Amino acid sequence: MKFLLALSALLALASAVDPEGCEDCTAVVMTISAYLTSQESVDNQVDILLAEVCPQAQSPEDCVEQLPAFWGRVAMVLWPGYYNPDAEWMCATEEICGAPGTRAMTCDDCLNGIQGAIDQLLSEEFIAGVVDGLSGDGFCGTEEDAELCASVIAELIPVALPALAANLDAEQMPEICNTAVPGTCP
Repeated sequence: MKFLLALSALLALASAVDPEGCEDCTAVVMTISAYLTSQESVDNQVDILLAEVCPQAQSPEDCVEQLPAFWGRVAMVLWPGYYNPDAEWMCATEEICGAPGTRAMTCDDCLNGIQGAIDQLLSEEFIAGVVDGLSGDGFCGTEEDAELCASVIAELIPVALPALAANLDAEQMPEICNTAVPGTCP
């Protein structure tokens, strides 16, 4: 299973029924967060990064040695922080959790929402925000060498996120939708 998962598309996802739109968005976002922090997914993310990011690193040998444990810690902060249904860039918008709607979430709404969240995460603005967020007290501030951590994050995130997105298994996206809201996709 490969890496999975924007405001504009999540709006479509949740233009679903008034409270159900909010509930559907929350369910999809929580499902993605839980999946991306599962041991199986983190292991897969590490495999992708070892193959695609470490060869480009200043010291590929150090990257191969240190990246698995480091990414395991990064993933536990990054994914729940980004795929947070209470965040304005996910579900906590007037359009999703504050506006009345007239229909239930469709499979296309869900798939477009997931793809939109990925596209948003890969934007320059969000990559910079992720680097800033992880470099501060929320992650690097808890590491033994906060300055080194921030330096690694600044180099790693801009190449890691596109590498993970490029290895997305689009055939799994309907499964995520159905895990979040059973019966969403045929």
